[in-house]
Amino acid sequence: MNNLALTEDGKQTFNKFLNLAPAIMRKEREEKLLDILTMLMAVKNIQEAGKDLVIQAAKYIVDKGYDPLFHMWEDMTKYKRLVLDTYDSREADKARPVMAKRWDKPDIPKPDKPPAQMRVIAFCASPRAHGNTDLLVEEALRGAKSTGAQGEKIMLQQIKLGYCIGCRKCKDHDYEGMCVVKDDMTEIYQKIIDADAIIIGFPIYTGRECAQLSTFLDRWDCFERFKFHPSLKPGRRAMVIGTWGYPYTDTYDFIIRNIMVILKLHGVETVEGLSACGFEGMFHGLDEHKRGVISQHPEELKKSFVAGVGLVTG
Repeated sequence: MNNLALTEDGKQTFNKFLNLAPAIMRKEREEKLLDILTMLMAVKNIQEAGKDLVIQAAKYIVDKGYDPLFHMWEDMTKYKRLVLDTYDSREADKARPVMAKRWDKPDIPKPDKPPAQMRVIAFCASPRAHGNTDLLVEEALRGAKSTGAQGEKIMLQQIKLGYCIGCRKCKDHDYEGMCVVKDDMTEIYQKIIDADAIIIGFPIYTGRECAQLSTFLDRWDCFERFKFHPSLKPGRRAMVIGTWGYPYTDTYDFIIRNIMVILKLHGVETVEGLSACGFEGMFHGLDEHKRGVISQHPEELKKSFVAGVGLVTG
């Protein structure tokens, strides 16, 4: 731990944080933590770092997916009430915060077409029909269609969607097809090409996007052709919806950003984003009718509708 002065609880938190990392990563993480702690102590004129400062330094090193651990260390009583108790008590489960956050819109030009001339295709990557992700995707699509836009929704769980096999045939100079894997993506490629706007909604499992979305976006690789030439012309707009159980609306925004970046690599500009959370506990985010609990929070659900309108109107 070098010569850095730490209180007893600071040392405990320091070691606890390092032990979260695989052994092969621990030395690098320790060096970063020491560097940041040293800078924070200098800026704050602190001679001895305690638990709170160690946690503050650690947050500069790892993504916000670590927040549940930090929240436990910072206030176990609050963490127990917001998270653990919701698995044991119906009352605590119903009291669990369910929230949606609409991302700030970027300052970019409005669509070239009026909404009535636009086509929207929505992809729901959740395996649960009528779950929270599905309801939010439906509401976003309903918002877009309320302006006169045409649209449809595709449940990735319900289509024949094979893995990319890494053959790289789509990169050959003389290959005229889209993909050698023949399944429902053959038709979907054309739907994406014909779309003016795209909605993608997905749940986040184990700190990453669900497998259905990962497989789907792998199959987008054939939009990049010989010598990285894109086959999708720029101009498409997107809305990305991410959902998760932990009751904070920014914990997994970094995963949503990753999806936005992948879309941008294909020339699709994300203009609307929605983070929605609180979908865990005794009933795993569902109500007594096996529908997403977001349906019981119309003020949160409406945020997706409004974002869907913004997707096609600018």
